[in-house]
Amino acid sequence: MSLALVPVAEAALFTLGCMAIHALRRHADAVTAMLAGLATLLVLMVGIACAPEPLAKYQAANAIDYARGDLAIY
Repeated sequence: MSLALVPVAEAALFTLGCMAIHALRRHADAVTAMLAGLATLLVLMVGIACAPEPLAKYQAANAIDYARGDLAIY
């Protein structure tokens, strides 16, 4: 897909989302819970994507590294 089509795809998804919310307005509690869950997942995904260091560095550290206070692993 061309980069010029990305805004069109975003607008189409936004419009479909608005239509779904409007169609499900009688089930506002369920829609609210679903949107809150999706927003939470989005925040977590963005946080992971913006993490400054890879998680493998922390997983590779062992108890001895923590016990002697090696600051290189933090």
